[in-house]
Amino acid sequence: MADDTPASRPDSSGPSRPPVDDSHADLARLDQKLADVQGRRGADQRPEADPRQMQQVGKAWSLAIEMVAAVVVSLFIGWWVDRWFGTAPWGLLGFILLGVAAALWSAIRTALVMQRSQEAASGPGGASKTEGK
Repeated sequence: MADDTPASRPDSSGPSRPPVDDSHADLARLDQKLADVQGRRGADQRPEADPRQMQQVGKAWSLAIEMVAAVVVSLFIGWWVDRWFGTAPWGLLGFILLGVAAALWSAIRTALVMQRSQEAASGPGGASKTEGK
């Protein structure tokens, strides 16, 4: 009886495999292409952001979120007061004004804190401490 194992049968179902030497050459070409792309990508990337600048961006986002949240929460409270006491639209208008005032107060307070921290970072005479180094 003939040997009918998969290893003894010719593989006619798929494409033939390239010799081992060609696959190593293909891998070497692929490695070279990847290195070229990574080199170009590294040259295009921006330098890392300054941590102080990122902190300022974070403060700006938190301020924006606080302002929106103050108005939205006050809007909801005003709507609830109007529904509960039947005072439409006065509760809504009053609480919207309170929310806007709270948002503005938060913005002013944050601006004052940022100004104080910037003045503390500056040396006497308005020069930055890092300029002398």
